[in-house]
Amino acid sequence: MSEGSKAKEIVLGSEFGDIAIKANGALIEVHADGSLDVHTTGSIAAYTTSDVDAYTNGAVHVHPAADDSGAVGAEPQTGPEIGDVMPAGHKQAGWIYAGISKTTHEPFYVAPKDSGIFQWKAAMVFAAKDGSRVPSQDELDQIYKAKDKGALKGTFNETGSGSAGWSWSSRGSLNSAWAQRFSDGGQTYYDKGSASSLRCVR
Repeated sequence: MSEGSKAKEIVLGSEFGDIAIKANGALIEVHADGSLDVHTTGSIAAYTTSDVDAYTNGAVHVHPAADDSGAVGAEPQTGPEIGDVMPAGHKQAGWIYAGISKTTHEPFYVAPKDSGIFQWKAAMVFAAKDGSRVPSQDELDQIYKAKDKGALKGTFNETGSGSAGWSWSSRGSLNSAWAQRFSDGGQTYYDKGSASSLRCVR
């Protein structure tokens, strides 16, 4: 629709099946599933986040879909890939992007290497003093699943040994805390007095 033009809007509700509309030399078929078939010798402007099939003897111009604010033609969002090291000037420079945390629902970052082997309480204290934290159970599993991506690859102890091959999460009970083995992803409660690896996150 051109700017400033007027169009007649017809609202039929959502209880109809397939509908065919013919006007001004164009035929539009609206199907019950919300899909459209458009037959016209004129131009077509389509605003959708779904796939588009076009059969035409003319040119097809594809533009970015509207963003959540409804602004058509918004630039596509770009950002780091999981495993990317944050560059100088970034607030987490040198740390590795691990995706969107399933715990905080915010971007989170992994230290480039383990901080050492600690008992659980000592791991919590060390992380806090470092200005970071011990990952949640879900975040630890996210890190495990991303361990072969980018700069994360080859930085974890994957021997499966009883200490260094396991990493602490922040999930703890009275005497135990949840840990994950990086050789195969196994998770279990470990005695807090046992020693496991610590990989800090922010």
